[in-house]
Amino acid sequence: MSRGGSERPARIRPAFLPGILGAAVAFAGTGLLGSDAYLVIRFAVSILALIMAVYAVQGRRFLWVLPLAALAVVWNPVIPFDFEGPPWLFAHVAAAAVFLIVGLLLTVPDPDPDRRRR
Repeated sequence: MSRGGSERPARIRPAFLPGILGAAVAFAGTGLLGSDAYLVIRFAVSILALIMAVYAVQGRRFLWVLPLAALAVVWNPVIPFDFEGPPWLFAHVAAAAVFLIVGLLLTVPDPDPDRRRR
């Protein structure tokens, strides 16, 4: 318990690991543009962005959903956008930055605050 008598609720970062993985996949996508393996990049970026969006909704951080939904739509493998060239490479770097920023800054209340005391 804190000295002031009021304890801050414990916070967790559930989107940290998907953010790191999403950034790595987005960077890997820069080298696979135009290849058959790029479909895997599309699936991974879309799925990881949607996972992080679910965490943002659960934590009631609705502003974080907007960039994550944009990533899921632009990189979707079902109806793909066929972008190419330097702007698309920059988009991959920007996607990696979004994954890292959201992964680091998205915190939600811990559903089990007594977990650390066990």
